[in-house]
Amino acid sequence: MDRFKQEGFLAESFINDFIENKKQTWINKLIQGDSLKVLESLLDIYEEKIDLIYIDPPFFSRKKHYYKIFIGDPKRSLKKLAYNDLWNKGLDSYLDFLYKRLYVMKKFLSPKGSIYVHLDHHASHYVKILLDELFGDENFRNEIIWHYPAASAQTKNFFVRSFDSIFFYSKGEDYIFNDNPHLYMDYSDRVTNALQKDEKGYFYYRGGSHNGKKLSRKVYIERKGVFPRDVWTEIPYIRANTMEYQGFSTQKPERLLKRIILASSNKDSIIADFFCGSGTSITVAEKLGRKWIGCDINWHSINIIKKRLLSLQNSNDILDWDKNYDKISRPFKIMYFDDIKKKQSIPSQFLKEGKHNPSKGALDRPKLEVKVNQKNNKIQVKIDNYNPSYTQMLREKVQNKFNSWKDYIDYISIDFDSPSNQFSPDWIDFRTPKKREITLNSGWYQPENKNSLNIEIKILDIFGSESNMIYKINL
Repeated sequence: MDRFKQEGFLAESFINDFIENKKQTWINKLIQGDSLKVLESLLDIYEEKIDLIYIDPPFFSRKKHYYKIFIGDPKRSLKKLAYNDLWNKGLDSYLDFLYKRLYVMKKFLSPKGSIYVHLDHHASHYVKILLDELFGDENFRNEIIWHYPAASAQTKNFFVRSFDSIFFYSKGEDYIFNDNPHLYMDYSDRVTNALQKDEKGYFYYRGGSHNGKKLSRKVYIERKGVFPRDVWTEIPYIRANTMEYQGFSTQKPERLLKRIILASSNKDSIIADFFCGSGTSITVAEKLGRKWIGCDINWHSINIIKKRLLSLQNSNDILDWDKNYDKISRPFKIMYFDDIKKKQSIPSQFLKEGKHNPSKGALDRPKLEVKVNQKNNKIQVKIDNYNPSYTQMLREKVQNKFNSWKDYIDYISIDFDSPSNQFSPDWIDFRTPKKREITLNSGWYQPENKNSLNIEIKILDIFGSESNMIYKINL
């Protein structure tokens, strides 16, 4: 970790069912920071070591894109700007933004590596030219069309747009590309509806003719589908009623990334996403047992991905979608580039007119009240009150979203026996889009033959303001 400190990174704790695994040689990394700065800082560590890069960058849509901050019950939320895709300086500034980052990303790719760049109609044709220049048109493998049903057809002035493009380039001629049954596409409805079974297995009749006579023959199938074409029609976009929904308007489905990761990486591969947003690529890489590096400039993205990984056992199994994944995530490190964590502020869109937008370092610390219960040599922590210092600065319509102080709390973590230099939580609880309530009473903790404890409690609220307190007790 000394290398990362030299490069300007601040790091939080390892997360591995709340215990650091010191024997682990690789730790997955989730980094908040500008993608270009992060890329340049990591280059001499990971040059030619990454087998797969997937990015879902801004599309030059000239729109603002939002995510939801969830409060309490399902009917209450705030809409927050995720990123600004306006590009007031025009297309050249957008292409320059992407080119600088793609140029460095190529250096990260191993000789057998590949990159997938996810775009739409706004600028994909221009970006294709950049990719040809950077990676060589001889290394262009596919333009994948992800076709999804249009959510609503609002226009009668042009044909309804309902697909994205994903450009697939390899680093060279010898690249990873796997034939894995789990990435196969379903058979057509014609084949599926015609399937029959005999003593040899499943088959369908394929028709034909000879000398004017109609013929048919049995075609036996050995796999559950067909090797994917470059038009993907069976992967739906994310709806709010699905388990994987995270509140991002541009969130991509896990099954889309499953096909890409299975095709272009192996079990020992490192996968990277430098615009990781809601964390779909990171989540799928974790479920498929790959090593991963994720980066995003947005604090809310980092927080969402952290919670998404910590609640992985409640999500869909990526290889058997109708089942729960039912495993916890492996160790990962949360890191902040160039002290970016301290530069965040309360979103100005939520503040009253004329109110100064304070940085988090300038805000008074929230008031946190806790009670520690002891029973039969066990310890329990109860959160009795949480009062952020910025509440009176919020717009009235924002304040009205909150029924009580409890609604401000997004994430609670408790280390029942905290040393002076390391926070390793023994108990956590947090809100997700599908679990809106939060538990204010911890589980009971059994200390190990000690006369006293330093209990450290950390609270993270929905705007990213963090508070902590250490409670010393004698047993």
